[in-house]
Amino acid sequence: MVIVSAVSGDPRGASALAVRAIATGEATLAISDDYLSELVRVIGYPDVEERIGRAVRAFEAALDIGAMGIMYHPRRLDWPSLSDSGDAWVFDLAYESSADHIVTFDQGVHDAAEALGFDALFPEDFLDILRRRYEP
Repeated sequence: MVIVSAVSGDPRGASALAVRAIATGEATLAISDDYLSELVRVIGYPDVEERIGRAVRAFEAALDIGAMGIMYHPRRLDWPSLSDSGDAWVFDLAYESSADHIVTFDQGVHDAAEALGFDALFPEDFLDILRRRYEP
């Protein structure tokens, strides 16, 4: 949903700025087949397609993801404490890539991340970390 928000919401909003950080190399995005499948599935929802409006924004985000993202093919792990097994791919990818953060709006992922020892952030919090990293 962060990518969807980036391409359908305020171009100066936290999600769009987070995607821009990927495009400029300030942040590295870990991607996987499951990540891309989920992104295509969600972008294909009729209400999401309608909200995007300008296809060029989606195309720009896709270029940023494809050019700057690092592809992983994580093995499927067992996360017995997950309340939503559909989120397992997120943690498989985070584990495989040794991700510093999971950036998501999904509260279930935030809750599970804390229990599993991962750091999940909302886009605004992620931007705060980037700003502090690059402050003089």
